[in-house]
Amino acid sequence: MKRRQFLAGTVPTTSVALGGCLGSGPSCSGENTWPPNVQVEELELTPGDSASFEIQVDGITGFSFDSRLYSCGTDAPVRFGDVNTSPAIDAQLDSCPPIWIWDDCTRVTVDVPVQVDPDAETGTYEYGFSVRETIGDRNSRDYEYAITVTGN
Repeated sequence: MKRRQFLAGTVPTTSVALGGCLGSGPSCSGENTWPPNVQVEELELTPGDSASFEIQVDGITGFSFDSRLYSCGTDAPVRFGDVNTSPAIDAQLDSCPPIWIWDDCTRVTVDVPVQVDPDAETGTYEYGFSVRETIGDRNSRDYEYAITVTGN
């Protein structure tokens, strides 16, 4: 297993406003700009491997994955397991994937276990997540990453 750490600014990202404007006033992190600092470990695995990686985000009140690799009945050859957050969430919107909510601006660490099927094809398996904050101005941003599966 190979790991690489990326800052959000070093990989392609897509911005989407979900109920607010981007880059408009102070964020809940106390800074005068949005988006917050995001750090993601990217994984390189082989078929049959399992590992976990972390996502760290400063100053948010909400987080949600897209459904591509999240365990919403997907039969993708690369899947996320039961995800843990630190600190624990304060509320959850029951959707699949769920939307996790914190009452206050929070530095969040998301621990994501990953399982690769033994017969998974080599290539990249994309996933994404959205972060938001609703204290002060409403802001949100979508991020796109990938897990790479290499040959045995």
